[in-house]
Amino acid sequence: MSIYVVGDIHGRLEALEEVLEKSNFDRENDTLISLGDVCDGGKDTKKCFNILGTIKNKIITIGNHDRWYLNWIDTGKELPVWVMQGGYATMRSYGFNPNNVPDEHIRMLRDSIPYYIDSDNNIFVHGGFNPRVAIEKQTTEFITWDRTLVKYADEKKSIIKPYNRIFVGHTTTQFYKSEVPLFLGNVIMMDTSAGHKGKLTIMNVDTLEYWQSKTQQSCFEEDNFGMR
Repeated sequence: MSIYVVGDIHGRLEALEEVLEKSNFDRENDTLISLGDVCDGGKDTKKCFNILGTIKNKIITIGNHDRWYLNWIDTGKELPVWVMQGGYATMRSYGFNPNNVPDEHIRMLRDSIPYYIDSDNNIFVHGGFNPRVAIEKQTTEFITWDRTLVKYADEKKSIIKPYNRIFVGHTTTQFYKSEVPLFLGNVIMMDTSAGHKGKLTIMNVDTLEYWQSKTQQSCFEEDNFGMR
């Protein structure tokens, strides 16, 4: 019964299947914590949610792309900023019709949470947070979009209290010229850019051992609108 955390999946079915296999993830007994942005970028958002549906124990922290996707389900509106940053691929995986989204997928989105704190005081969050403000007082909008926490961790290389480890997605390690997870103090960057010419990474939360997929094809080479 191990606990794993996976970075931003961004519709990459083959990458998701690859890291689950490489890590020997047990879908009946292990727990998977997703750092959000399951959708947008790769062509298989629908199939990625199908895979997550086969995992008995999972926790999904919502990402900014997931929130755009949920807005499309709720309103049918195709926000241009979303369409041009991977939303086109997500819509296409459902036949461009939000009514085609299975109830189970919608339920996973609605059950996703802004952040998760485990029994070892590790926190899992898509974007970041203001360490000077209690996390419960911060908005989902800010938590899903924030990049200042990573910037602060990179500059200070110090422990950000009161947490043991802080697992984040959203800000790709490619910004720091890395294809592997980065350890900045007690902040661990898990978005290794599966969404665009990078790899998907899964990590054992206790041992910090990690496994990666092969490098993914560019979204534009897949004939999709891309994402950033």
